Order: sequence, then C-alpha cells, then structure tokens
Amino acid sequence: MSTPPDTPSVPPVRREPTGPAGHLGQFDSYRVVACGAVVLQHSLLWTVPGGVVTAWAFVMLLHFSRTAFFFLTAFLLSYVETVRPRSVLKFWSRRFVRLGVPYLFWTALYWVFTLVDQPGTWSHAGSLLWRDVVFGYYQLYFAVVLFQLYVVFPLLYRTLRSCRHQARIMLASGSFALLLAADLHWPGCFGPLGAATRWIEQYWPWSRDPLTYQEQFVAGVLVGLHVDQIRPFVQRWWRAVMAGAAVIGTGATLWYLTAVWTGSSTGRASDLYQPVAFLWFTAAVAALECGTWWWYQRTTHGHPPRHRFLSASYLGRLTVGVFFSHILFINLVRSALEALGVTTHVGWAGEVLLLYGLTLAVSALFTAAVLRTPLRWIFGSTAPPPPFEPRPAPAIEPWVAMEMDPAS
Repeated sequence: MSTPPDTPSVPPVRREPTGPAGHLGQFDSYRVVACGAVVLQHSLLWTVPGGVVTAWAFVMLLHFSRTAFFFLTAFLLSYVETVRPRSVLKFWSRRFVRLGVPYLFWTALYWVFTLVDQPGTWSHAGSLLWRDVVFGYYQLYFAVVLFQLYVVFPLLYRTLRSCRHQARIMLASGSFALLLAADLHWPGCFGPLGAATRWIEQYWPWSRDPLTYQEQFVAGVLVGLHVDQIRPFVQRWWRAVMAGAAVIGTGATLWYLTAVWTGSSTGRASDLYQPVAFLWFTAAVAALECGTWWWYQRTTHGHPPRHRFLSASYLGRLTVGVFFSHILFINLVRSALEALGVTTHVGWAGEVLLLYGLTLAVSALFTAAVLRTPLRWIFGSTAPPPPFEPRPAPAIEPWVAMEMDPAS
C-alpha cells in the first residue's frame, strides 16, 4: 500500500545490532513468557476453587497474557506489511488459511474430546460443534478475534499509517478502553449504555469482540510503524518502564484485595473487564517488551544459551503448538494426578505447580515432535524448523507469518 503524497512517510526498518534487516529476535522470548503465563493461568483456573484469595490474585495478574498476544499479533501484522506489503486479497487468503486450517482441526479435536469426556453431551453434539466453531472452544476464542482483526486490518493499517495525529488516536483508543472496562464491570452505573452492553453479551460475548482489545491492536500497529523511533526509547527507559509496571501491578493487587475484603467474590474482584485490570495489562505488555529486549541484548552479546532447546528462538517456535494443545494436556494430566491420588497430598499450590510443569513439558515435547512430521500443518506450519546453527536469523522468520507463531 502506497502512502498518499500529503501524509508523513514511515521510516524504513533498520538493522538489529546483530542480525540482518527485518529480524526482531527479542520477540522470541516475548512469546515464550506470554505463552508460559497462559498455561499457568489455565492451570490455576482448572485447579483452584473460588474463594482462594491468593490464587485468584494470580489469575487476575496473569490475564495480561491475552493482551500481550493481541499486541504482538497487531505489531507483527503491521511490521510485515511495512517491510513486505501485500494486496488485500493476498493478505486475507494467506492469514485466513494459515490460521483457519489449524483452528478447524483443533476445534474438531476438542469437540470429540468433550463428547467422550463428558457424559450426556452426545444429545446436543450438533449445537456444541456449532458453538465451538462460531465462538471458539475455550482458548481458541483467540483465533475468533484474530479472524475479525484480519477483516479490518488492511483498513486499520492504512488509516493509522496515513494519519497525522497518531498520538491523539492512541489516547482516544486508551480512553475508550477504560470507559468500556468500567461499563462492563459496573453496568448498573451507566444506565442505558450498561443495559446495551449486557444485551450484546447475550448474543456475542465481549471476550470474542475485537472492540474489547482494540487498544492493543492500535498500539501494536503504531509500534510496528515506528520501530526505529521506539527502539531508542526502550534502550534508555526499559528499567523505568518495568519498575512502573511493578508499581501498577502492586496497585492492581491491592485493589483486588480491597474488593475482596469489602465483600466482593474472588471471581468478581479479579474480573479482567475493569479499569484497574486494563491499566495493569497495558503496563505489563510494555514491561514485557522492554524486558525481552534486555534479554535479547544479553543473549546476543556474550551470553548465548549452551543448548539449542534452551534458546528463545527454538522455544518461541513451540509456542503456537503449546497454545493449541495445552488445554487437552491439562485435562489429561489433571485426570492422571487425580487417579494417582497425588492431588490429595500436595495442596492447591502443589497441584497447580505439578499441573503447570507437566502440562508445559508434555505440550512442548508434543509440539516439537509434530513439527518434525507432515502433520505440522495442525500448527499452521508449512516447513519443519531449520537445524540450529549459531548464525544470524533470516530477514523474516517463519513464525512471522502466523503472528501467534501466536496469539497470536
């Protein structure tokens, strides 16, 4: 897409200090951390009952992982479109196929698993499959949101690229996100607007609505357009950004504890649709970007991992498979732990740690094995991972093609 003559041009992407143009190696570890947070949060949700105050505080804090992947998706879409532009039709065909094929496979697999695992579901198997395809099975909602993003992304990208007032747009986007979060958390305070949002929820959940995540989409596109300007800021202020996120995270935790102590349930107090949660998610994503930049600099300047399977590049390639498969393994591992009687002796914290560690290990090993076979298409991959060599990565790594590779 060309830039209109009367609009500001987007500066070219410069080279990373240790790699060729187009390679942003810091986002390998970004994806690893965010994916680990997803699995840990789901391990808590699958294990801890309501009322456990400490556990649900972690649930609220770990919810940043969803906005982290939505930001990363929009950033990579914008970045790739800037360095390698495609027509709208080519963009749509590539994105919908690369994500749609694994989405349909895993939707069908989880549908069959539900029918087998939960007695009585065969009587409404058809409606269950329809619901899973339209709304997404549990963690697969991520793909449903991405499909909607793909539809509007060409227009969003062109609009933001040609706009002279990008800072104002970012401010308006953040303000709208705060307003929407307040409305969703306290609908009774917003009169007809609150009633409208509750009515919408009956037909299309806000967790599947891209408006819920629009602030991260806008931020991701703008960062993708201005990588060169943002990199010096990160280099100078990364400590301050991470410290600020720690302060905001502490404040969000205190807000949650105050809500619990004043009578709210742990589920409502940890609601991800509330302004304090939105502020924490935004700060956490910024801190994650800064922290992984620091780690990337450290590992590329004298502190590389000794083993290939410990490198961020290798682990990053596994995240898409872990994301798709980990709910299946959470169920299987949890059933095995219960059958062995382990859960009765370790308490909720021990159960969570066991479930998390085993699920992460099994899903990662499963993904690593599948990527070496022709079945790699179930993770949206068309080629096996290249052999590990200590040399600069290619200009556009294979995982860029699928954002999550999330998600995403």
